[in-house]
Amino acid sequence: MNKEKRVRQKTTTGPKIDQMLSSMHTRASEANSAPQTSAKHASSDTAISSASFSERDEDGSNRNPAPNDFAMFTSEMRDMYRELQGDVKKVGADVTSIMTSIVSLKSDMANFGNRLGEAEERVSRLEDDHTRFENTTTTLSERVVQLEARLQYQENYSRRNNLRIKGVPENTELDGKVTECVIDVLRCLFPSGEDVKDIIIERAHRVPPMLQQARQDRTFGPRHILVRFLRYADREKVRRRAWELKEFKWKDARVEFYPDFTKEVQDKRNKFTEVRRLCMSKGLKYTLQYPAVFWVTLGGRRQRFVDATDARRSIEQYRTSEEVN
Repeated sequence: MNKEKRVRQKTTTGPKIDQMLSSMHTRASEANSAPQTSAKHASSDTAISSASFSERDEDGSNRNPAPNDFAMFTSEMRDMYRELQGDVKKVGADVTSIMTSIVSLKSDMANFGNRLGEAEERVSRLEDDHTRFENTTTTLSERVVQLEARLQYQENYSRRNNLRIKGVPENTELDGKVTECVIDVLRCLFPSGEDVKDIIIERAHRVPPMLQQARQDRTFGPRHILVRFLRYADREKVRRRAWELKEFKWKDARVEFYPDFTKEVQDKRNKFTEVRRLCMSKGLKYTLQYPAVFWVTLGGRRQRFVDATDARRSIEQYRTSEEVN
């Protein structure tokens, strides 16, 4: 019963509570304004009223409060009800604002989902393009390496008739005529003049001087002379004659003859300079093949090296018969 009563009290609307409170207040007023018939009746009524309003519950609280207390109670109830109505209105406004915000968030989430889908599609296209460009770049890189190798070969092939002469002192050419100076060197290289008569030189010149900044902290000998022969056979004749002599001097200056290669090829061949000196000290036969392949004979076997470090290690570990004895 108490539970059902509490439920009915919770579900009672505001106007019904006002009516109930008004009726109770009216009854209390009528009770206060009733005529007193006699002192006995008044005293008895007062005793009854006092007894009725002074009845207390078992827990000590008044079951029927006095009329003034009841009026205060009703007034407080009305105030509390008004406050509750204000709070309910505020809550309703807050709920409306929250619902509006939720609707806006839903719209923003829908737009965000669309934009996220577009971004994923763009990223997918970019990944496909990146893969395609990466494959294309790999192919182009390989093609560039091939073209660079062909270009190097063609440039070095165009220099096949050239010969680089090292060690000719500066200012030894008369009136700046380098060609005549080279012919004089060749006459000393070939004792018989007949071998020199058939050699035709197209042009000859010294290499340009290096910049002063590049020459700092380095010692350089005389500038090289570049000679271009009309025929490749003449160039090979001069180079072979210089190789046979092993050491050639012109005007008390040691002169050496080298093929004319590009800087890239020359740098690769220069890595084997120490290896060649080591071979000469041990009396080993070696050759340097184009562009930079080193061949050496060790123990009757001809071995091929592309890396100068590997070649030097193998030659240092090799012991000749004289060293063994």
